[in-house]
Amino acid sequence: MHYIKIRNKIKKSTCIVAAFLFFTVVSGTWARDFLTEKEITKMQDTQDVDKRTSIFMNAASLRLQTVLERFNGKDSEPGDALEFYSPQDMMDDYYKIMDRIMLVTGDAFESPRLRENINIKKALQTLKSESSGNLKKLAKLMQLAEEKQNKEIWDSVNSAIEITRGVLDGADKGLSILAEREREEESLRRR
Repeated sequence: MHYIKIRNKIKKSTCIVAAFLFFTVVSGTWARDFLTEKEITKMQDTQDVDKRTSIFMNAASLRLQTVLERFNGKDSEPGDALEFYSPQDMMDDYYKIMDRIMLVTGDAFESPRLRENINIKKALQTLKSESSGNLKKLAKLMQLAEEKQNKEIWDSVNSAIEITRGVLDGADKGLSILAEREREEESLRRR
């Protein structure tokens, strides 16, 4: 009798563990990163904020360009890293990339220790120029979404425009603060 109780407890425990593992594995396959494996590898290989900024901005621009191409009827080439991503997936990823880049550059800008080791000015210049280019692509996407009456993409593009303007404004503000600091330092050196 005692043996049967133990066996039933083991069966119950095994079922619970199996169910947990199943849902963990299944949920892991549904969740995906907003960067491709290649982009993640590049990111892991560098810690410099200016280089990371470049990787993030290239990833963001690639998604916008791919969505534009898809709207114009061009399919991805077989083996392309974004081949199986929908336009909505790529717009969601674009937003996440821009959000992450604001955090990365903001943290680097605020940290005095990092500012000495990293070229934050170059990162902000990259953000400014790439964000300006992305706003042009987003305007084209907005027009295409309206023409095709795709409300989901239109909403995503609208959100993407807002965050891109925020990144651009932040880069402008950061560059002006750095310029002011440089003027102050130059003034102190001349004394």
